Amino acid sequence: MEIKLKNIGIVNNSSMKLNGLTVITGKNNSGKTTVGKALYSILDAVSNISAKARNDRSQYIIKRLDDIIEAMDLFRFFIHTLDYEGENSNDILSSAYPTIQALFSRDYRSEMHHNEIESFAHKLQNELATLNINQISEIKPVRYYIRHITQKENGDIDATKIVSDQLNKANSILTEMFSTLEKDPQLIEYARESINQTLNVEFSGQIQPASFEVEQSKIELFSDSTCCFSIDIANNRIVNDSKPVFFTAPYKKVFFIDNPFLLDDDLFVRKFLRNPIGVDTDSLLNPNNIVSHNNKLKQVLRLKRTTILEQTILNESLEKVKKEIDLILPGSFEFSSNGDFYIQNGTKLKVANLATGSKMFSIIKILLEKGELEKSTMLILDEPEAHLHPSWQNRFAEMIVLLVKELNVNILLTTHSSNFVLALDAFMRKHKIEEKTNFYRTEFNENGMVDYVCTNDDIGTIYQDFLQYLSEVKMLRNEYIRNAGVES
Repeated sequence: MEIKLKNIGIVNNSSMKLNGLTVITGKNNSGKTTVGKALYSILDAVSNISAKARNDRSQYIIKRLDDIIEAMDLFRFFIHTLDYEGENSNDILSSAYPTIQALFSRDYRSEMHHNEIESFAHKLQNELATLNINQISEIKPVRYYIRHITQKENGDIDATKIVSDQLNKANSILTEMFSTLEKDPQLIEYARESINQTLNVEFSGQIQPASFEVEQSKIELFSDSTCCFSIDIANNRIVNDSKPVFFTAPYKKVFFIDNPFLLDDDLFVRKFLRNPIGVDTDSLLNPNNIVSHNNKLKQVLRLKRTTILEQTILNESLEKVKKEIDLILPGSFEFSSNGDFYIQNGTKLKVANLATGSKMFSIIKILLEKGELEKSTMLILDEPEAHLHPSWQNRFAEMIVLLVKELNVNILLTTHSSNFVLALDAFMRKHKIEEKTNFYRTEFNENGMVDYVCTNDDIGTIYQDFLQYLSEVKMLRNEYIRNAGVES
């Protein structure tokens, strides 16, 4: 696997191999995270894209059905008006027009699956086409309603025209809706917009260089000779040339972990638990439903369940990795409406009260136990060692290497730690995954942009970078020690 970036963030024109474990080092603000953001965005945007499209299709239909209810307000008025002056107006709909009746009772919002809601809309269209306008116009509640809104006496009312106008508006909404639904059957435009919006969320609207004028940018992902993604970007949006930008997904799921404190804040997930529609909406018709990588991860950590069969398979494959994590974090986790807890030896500790270093191990452990980390997973870790003592950095490094070796997880990570790089270097040799490991260093070019330079054949350059700054402060310290000795 290989990803290529051109004019993305501050990255100039670079490619990186993604064959197992990929490690990126470099200075602050040197574009180390850029490749992770780009990779996460394109993969997450198309994961389960058919299911997302079906759900969006249903959400779109529901919104348009709500518009029809508003357009046919006289029906909304009389459908709930029973026994008005001895006449049960609801009987007319319940016998001859059950779908129209169901529309105004809003049963379609909670009682139908994705495949049923579209069928419901077609039945509604058929019933509206056969609706007896004259019969509806003569219903006493309808005439009363029309007199009320028009402020006219009975003889001046053209009830038939008012009913007809509302039906025409409803039919127009349905016609437009079905026309929209027939577009893009191959999900070409849908995938493009999904990737576009996810990139903009992850890059906060600045996908291209902020300090440099560039006409066009590009993101490409290849699997051997197969092009998986080919994305051209101009003015911080994907160029809409009607060509596919997504051809095949080499990974089924992707996780971007850069914040161990996300375990502390469960407000976002609590909202989802109270509002189940929000859990799987992910609607591209509403950009507000494109959630960030942190919020996506919160959902997975707290909401996904594994079946007994899945757990049996997991128990067989996770033994070595789980053993490594249990040296640091031997307990289990409980997420419920009562709170989030880490449980060990019968003691329940609020997850928020775990040590910061433990939280990074916790996230990996929970993903493992939920079966989320396997060969079709891309795991992106941004400076995972930041809150870890060197001894725990070593443990974490071996766990990372074992994920690659035992579970064939694909991992891209960035780091600032010489100890962590050394640990990764050592354990990838111990567990013999040298051929699946690649090291890169960011380098500024003369234009002030960044290139990714592969250092597999000269990994010593990474250590030299770290040693340079250690040597500088060591010389400074020694100078002050010498000066202090002279003064004394």
